[in-house]
Amino acid sequence: MLVKQRGHLFNLKIPKSFKVVYFYGKGLSLFANQNFKKGNRIRPVIGKLVDASMATDEAVQFNATKFIDTKYLVPEDFINHSCSPNTKLDIVSRWFVAIKDIHKNDEITFNYLTTEWDMGEGFECLCGSKNCLKNIKGFKYLSREQRLSLKSFLSPFLLSKIS
Repeated sequence: MLVKQRGHLFNLKIPKSFKVVYFYGKGLSLFANQNFKKGNRIRPVIGKLVDASMATDEAVQFNATKFIDTKYLVPEDFINHSCSPNTKLDIVSRWFVAIKDIHKNDEITFNYLTTEWDMGEGFECLCGSKNCLKNIKGFKYLSREQRLSLKSFLSPFLLSKIS
């Protein structure tokens, strides 16, 4: 699948267990092309650690100064945010893991607030869940109650911000 992003053309290789679909309002999104059970490892996080100043929009925060990023697009770059996600990112093992059963044709999602401290301007969430936070700017901007509700899904970096 050819994808143009950041002014470059990428030949994105999608495993048979997934499909990338255009989702109105979100753009390209990763969907399951098979069923996954709660606890299954879904996708690895491919990339290397780079300084925050070099990170692309698709990068995932690893700690205060480093992000996991690639110079090319990979399927997990299209895992969108949801306030009620079906995966979590285990940043230590670098895998997305199902936190509930995922059915064929379900969008694969994770909560960006479990890895990202400060996203700057952020974005308007379109997840539609009953507990949607609407404006996603980063863990830094959450109330103590909201932070604690995410505790079991947090990266070690953000977990250290709770104490």
